[in-house]
Amino acid sequence: MKKIYTNVLSLCAVTSSLYGQDRPNILWLTYEDTSPEFIGCYGNKQAKTPNIDKLATEGVRFNAAYSTGAVSSPSRFCLITGVPANDMGTGNHRSSYKIPEEVKAFPYYLRQAGYYTTNNSKTDYNMDNAKEITREAWSESSNKAGWWNREPGQPFFAVYNSSASHQSRTMTNSWEKYEQQVLSFLTEEEKVKDPHLEIPAFFRNSPEMQKHMSRVYNSIALMDKEFGAWLNRLEKEGLKDSTIIFCFSDHGEGITRSKGSATTTGYQVPFIIWIPVMYKHLSPWGDGIITHELVSFEDLAPTILNLTGVDIPAYMKGRVFMGEKIAPEKKYVFSGVDRTDESSELSRTVTDGRYQYTRVFMPFQPFVRWNMYYDVSGMQQTVRDDYKKGLLNEVQCSIMEPREAEYLYDTYTDKWGVKNLIDDPAMQDKIEELRNALIKNIIDTRDPHFMTEYVFKTEDHAPAVLAADTQEYPIKEILKAAILTGKGEEVVSHQIQYLRHTNPYVRYWAAIGLFSQRGSLKRQLKELEGITRKEAFPPTRIVLTALLFKHESRKYINDAKKLIGEDDPEQLRMALNLLITLDNHQQQILLEDIKSKLEYNKDNNKKGMFACNEYMRLFLHNLEGLTISGDDSF
Repeated sequence: MKKIYTNVLSLCAVTSSLYGQDRPNILWLTYEDTSPEFIGCYGNKQAKTPNIDKLATEGVRFNAAYSTGAVSSPSRFCLITGVPANDMGTGNHRSSYKIPEEVKAFPYYLRQAGYYTTNNSKTDYNMDNAKEITREAWSESSNKAGWWNREPGQPFFAVYNSSASHQSRTMTNSWEKYEQQVLSFLTEEEKVKDPHLEIPAFFRNSPEMQKHMSRVYNSIALMDKEFGAWLNRLEKEGLKDSTIIFCFSDHGEGITRSKGSATTTGYQVPFIIWIPVMYKHLSPWGDGIITHELVSFEDLAPTILNLTGVDIPAYMKGRVFMGEKIAPEKKYVFSGVDRTDESSELSRTVTDGRYQYTRVFMPFQPFVRWNMYYDVSGMQQTVRDDYKKGLLNEVQCSIMEPREAEYLYDTYTDKWGVKNLIDDPAMQDKIEELRNALIKNIIDTRDPHFMTEYVFKTEDHAPAVLAADTQEYPIKEILKAAILTGKGEEVVSHQIQYLRHTNPYVRYWAAIGLFSQRGSLKRQLKELEGITRKEAFPPTRIVLTALLFKHESRKYINDAKKLIGEDDPEQLRMALNLLITLDNHQQQILLEDIKSKLEYNKDNNKKGMFACNEYMRLFLHNLEGLTISGDDSF
């Protein structure tokens, strides 16, 4: 790594005693949980976002900007390091796994080169050394941090993150808290009061949903108001004419079937750049421009380093899209979704800017997964209620039921991502193109997430290091098994054959594929029982045990009860993640065991069981109507 840092250190020596404005100041106005569909300059006439809209009118608006994840911590890992979470094994929300030592937060390089770096104030970097990364990266990181404490003339890189549009405001906190945190800070003129708000097509348009969606609009209005205050301060201090402003969300909208989902409203973000006259030469665009060129979060770190004259570390593979040396436009960008809170998931997505292709590797999970943080909300409870009452149309019902294995959306004609084109004969060439691009990306990056989070928790190595071992982690062979998931009964024999493979990850994905089968496997149960008894890899054994119970509950009830009695938190969470997708009758069989396990965990203060306890509370809510309420700890 010494060669990578040579030019950075020499630049630091030149700038350590002299600052000048030959290099731009950079301000990031970041916000949370927001899709383009809810911002005025992207066409929503009901939105009240005058400050963002003004930046777009005077700057550059991107119509094809994508987060690499659909929930905050994996997205912010990529933003701060310039490396997608899918490459590093940091895709599971709020995890703390090791990353290679050479990977730094990119503001570290700016700081070494003489920049004053400030963060106000969210970090959420999703790695084991997040505190060290934060100390290295920022001159200041707090809710009082800003450019104003730098040395005279010192260039700055400043981040202000608004939490006003966070899912806690738009969805999960109580209405009373929403009034305190959002409405109380808006004047009557600033509030969005339209009684006929645009509702996403995957929701039923009802008075209840109109009320829920009003939270989204008003939370975004408050976020925009906060940005106005920062922009006013920048201008009053005479700094706007020397500052390049980036304004974007960390991922898609904080509502059901968007945040945490591999959908267009999960990944696509509003993204605007404002460039002062002083630095127009660094911009490949004009003013008031709308561009369709692809931008991904992995492109931001190398682009900022390029803008500031700092060498780009070799491990950053993103595209430089602005500055003196601009790379050719991308053909594709890639995103992914893994575990969110207690709920496991693995989906991977590629887009060419218009068409978005997603491969779902756990299609037994619906878009609306059981997740306490979402299910405490009135919005998600309304969706579940409407589904039970038969009030939803086909599109709206589909988000509550097991998913397809593949999706293709045309983002130009289907802004809510509700029309799956995967079976459209006219789209087969495009599907094959994107499918092949996605598979190649998974193989090239050696995506560690296919080895399961159980391994991350039991091995004392960074996931990326584990994935680099070609003998232990034969990604091509693993993917052959995983890609069979969702392909129907014609692949069952192949999946059973893969259950006898020597590699544990191949066997695991064969088991997941069989669990996802929608037809009957009763003819194969005896064979599967024999394989299950011999299985040594805990994740595979858990999936196969749940599979046997799914197809013949009474016969395999004792095996399922053993899953509930598991004391290892990750193994129990994996089991609950599968069992909660079964029908209510099957869940009812395990109800008393779940009650007992939940009480046991509470009485004995069992450590590491928070996610498991949340799942068990959800079981009780689903089966007995146990009241669930919000929690600010997320």
